[in-house]
Amino acid sequence: MTDSALLNFLIVVLGFGLCRAWIVFCLGAPLVFPAASPTHWIYLASGALCAAVVALVCRAGGNTIALMRRLLFRITPFALLASGILIPLAIRANSELLMACGFVVGGIGAGPLQVLWGDRFSHHSVQFAAFASPAAAIVTASVAALSASQTSFMGFIVVPLLSFGLLVFHADRTGHPWRELVGKSDLDSSRDSAPQSAVAEPAEAARAQPTGFRAGSRVPLGVGKLMFSIMTFSLLCRMFDTMNRGVDPLAFLGGSPIFALVVVGAAFIAIVAKAGERFNPTLIYRLSLPIMVAGYVAIALLFDSHAAISLLIINVGYEFFDILTWVLFVDASRRRNENALYIFGLGVAFMFCGMALGNAASHILDTLVSSGNVQANVVAMAAILCLVIVAFLVLPEGTVAQLSRREGHAERGAARATESGVLGESEAGDGAASSNQAEGASTADRIERHCAAVARDFGLTPRESEVIVLLAYGRTLAIIARDLHIAQGTARTHIENIYRKLDVHKQQELIDLVENHES
Repeated sequence: MTDSALLNFLIVVLGFGLCRAWIVFCLGAPLVFPAASPTHWIYLASGALCAAVVALVCRAGGNTIALMRRLLFRITPFALLASGILIPLAIRANSELLMACGFVVGGIGAGPLQVLWGDRFSHHSVQFAAFASPAAAIVTASVAALSASQTSFMGFIVVPLLSFGLLVFHADRTGHPWRELVGKSDLDSSRDSAPQSAVAEPAEAARAQPTGFRAGSRVPLGVGKLMFSIMTFSLLCRMFDTMNRGVDPLAFLGGSPIFALVVVGAAFIAIVAKAGERFNPTLIYRLSLPIMVAGYVAIALLFDSHAAISLLIINVGYEFFDILTWVLFVDASRRRNENALYIFGLGVAFMFCGMALGNAASHILDTLVSSGNVQANVVAMAAILCLVIVAFLVLPEGTVAQLSRREGHAERGAARATESGVLGESEAGDGAASSNQAEGASTADRIERHCAAVARDFGLTPRESEVIVLLAYGRTLAIIARDLHIAQGTARTHIENIYRKLDVHKQQELIDLVENHES
């Protein structure tokens, strides 16, 4: 690991961690100023709106991205400073109006600040993000736990401005400095290569830029499902925030949410380090869903006596998914040639929107549960039903696996070109025929291994496992039916089921998925 790469990693971890810690401070303001609780959603709604505007503007592509990046770097620090003054002042003056104003400008700063950090993440590899995002969660927990008071000057002013200062420093080091000319398009930049280290890239790769993107393109279906899912998870996680009246057994550590961040961050890093380059995001997804379901089961059974522990379990499951989502957004912005400001703008907007809806639902449900009109276990069962719907209909495991494919079309094309060049040199010798035969056998073995891995990971039936091999070889419907001795209608049904499970829409997409899938 070079010193430059290590410095980049530390800047991102510390800066993004401070950004999230400041958001925790702002969301915790009602704890010391209860009158602000009804206006709590304004902060989140304002952040969601600003992030959505960034995404919609950057969707046009071209010079618009440079213009928006420059505008965000100029406006965001003023919003951070204004909120850092207004929120503490509102608490001291006991003014709901000042608090509402502080929440508005705070959201204007919080949404773009996270989007800009997402833009920074996209200048590094997915493996870098898989380490940096959970490490930043630990920084967030540490800073929040060390804060002696939610009203501290340090929490509301110094922390966000320090995060922004690190953002500017990283931008100047790795490309796209905020002072760049508006006329310079992102289309002139080039994508960095994969890192040689799990955490840090060589200095040359760190300074490289993602490639251009398809101007005006629509959000890929899988990415859209991921955004809807993070909104749903955020809503469900925040839904019980104001209903916890029990004693938090982890209050001496800063509270259950802080403890959850540390545990999840450390576990995530351990999983990524153990897996190395073979890190499979679906494993994290498999952990997050059952943990959240377990938390809601605990609420249904033990809410009156162990509410804090139940909410801790929910927070652990949510944090796993939250960190995973950030990593998958980095993957989407790089591999799919999408503009990072567009992807992260939509991602932050959906997340903040879910948190705002969850916060509003929490106040309503708190009143209903307290009055006895609704039972907490009924709410918990409804939440479990929502999670099941997301897991099976919105974001099945196969979609997560497809989202986490590492290699893009351009990179595959380069690999094929290199392979063809090597083959051409070998054909010049006397052993051309034997080389071709050996390579053909090797290619066939590789395709069948990859098909077997896809069938295993996406839950294909034995017959579908046979069909996908023929599809990967480019066989037509008629040929598949003939080779497997089945009717064409039966073969068509198998193909449709495979396309649905793999979330692809044509044969070439399936071939690309198989070629890129790790066996």
